[in-house]
Amino acid sequence: MGGRRSRLARRLRDVRASGDAGISLIEILVTIGVMGVVMTMFTTGVLQVYRTVNTVESLSTAQSQLHVAYQRLDREIRYASWLSAVRGDGDHWYVGFAYMDFPDEDAQTPQPVNAQTRQPWCGRLRLDLGTGVLQLQRWTPGSPPAAGTPGETLASHVVTDGGLRTDPPFSVRDAGSSATADAAFVPDFQQLRVNLAVRVGSGQHAATTDFDVTFTALNTSRETEADNACDEGSP
Repeated sequence: MGGRRSRLARRLRDVRASGDAGISLIEILVTIGVMGVVMTMFTTGVLQVYRTVNTVESLSTAQSQLHVAYQRLDREIRYASWLSAVRGDGDHWYVGFAYMDFPDEDAQTPQPVNAQTRQPWCGRLRLDLGTGVLQLQRWTPGSPPAAGTPGETLASHVVTDGGLRTDPPFSVRDAGSSATADAAFVPDFQQLRVNLAVRVGSGQHAATTDFDVTFTALNTSRETEADNACDEGSP
């Protein structure tokens, strides 16, 4: 009889002990707190990656625009026969040029093979200081576009909040003129420098890429006249 009582007592102790076993409230609260910190860090990391990816993608788009702009300008200004003076009206900067268009198969040589197929064209680069858009206008000599006529967009998001109000992004160097930095070098052709920056994003996530290229007009010379039919209708 006594043995049965002792066995029952042991079972009761085991039941009570098992009832006290498990996770305490403090442990639950600590676990929830740790999980909250981990989730906050994870969410912050995901948002940071998302913003970084968006910035990189936007910057890549801007760089692609500038690459296309370079290819286009390199083709047309390289074969330009005249470059205008840089002009501005407070809201825009302009620079014009005259060039000859030619078939694609002749595009790799400074002097096109089939001169009879060449057609004279006028071009003008225009930077809108209000919208930060760089555009290219084209027309045949004698029919300049009316004021305000839009052109082909070469680049957008151009930075205009710096000194562009007073310092133009374009500069023309005449053939035979010496450079300030290197007076010993005197070019035999006119040159056009395009110096601007493109910014995408805002705040700490803003990204900027620079575009500073000098194009040489191979069909100009020291005898190139200042007046040209493509100057008609200039601002």
